[in-house]
Amino acid sequence: MLPFYWLYRRHLKINKKPSEDFNQDIEQFFSSRYTNWLVFFWAATEALFWFVIPEFLLILLIFMRTRRKRELLFYDIYGTIAGTIVAFAIHLPERLIDKLPYIQPGMVAQVRHWYDLHGLIGLIYQPFSGVPYKVFTHLAPHYHFFIITFLIFAVLVRISRYAIIYGMLASVYPILHRFVYRNYPKLFIIGTIIFSVLLFKVYRSYGPGYQVSLVQLLFG
Repeated sequence: MLPFYWLYRRHLKINKKPSEDFNQDIEQFFSSRYTNWLVFFWAATEALFWFVIPEFLLILLIFMRTRRKRELLFYDIYGTIAGTIVAFAIHLPERLIDKLPYIQPGMVAQVRHWYDLHGLIGLIYQPFSGVPYKVFTHLAPHYHFFIITFLIFAVLVRISRYAIIYGMLASVYPILHRFVYRNYPKLFIIGTIIFSVLLFKVYRSYGPGYQVSLVQLLFG
């Protein structure tokens, strides 16, 4: 986030006085065009090598007073499309996929299992499986999936995940907005810690000794 926030602050210093209230400043940053590019590049790199899903940021934005929540979702989708196209163009050798940050050989084996069983429909397991999207994108060219069909499926899967989470959390926005607004930096740090713990837990669960089985396929 820091490069985009720096550009935002630099723009303010040139054009108008920045807000002295940090929480208000952060909320205004999320309402600026710099967040469009932040979400776009975040989603694009997540399809290639970045290990944090863009929804981590977007979910936090649900509780901020910004009217551009749906607009940012579109930039998430644009970034996903751009990153997926680059992944197909790179056609990364399979032996290098598990060399990407926080990718285990078990994750690659699991995605191969889903693709072998269901073909492109195996993408439906991605949103809540804990397996990063980039494993799906980098393996897809090895299965000779048509990129347009893959993109349509990938976008539908991403929208469905965000819609489910957004639908669950949007209803409590009136209650939690003021609390989140006043404590955003603290909550961001807490959220980062929680997400990091979950990331390492998933990463370790696919570590040495991991074997794909029908039970794991059905029940995680």
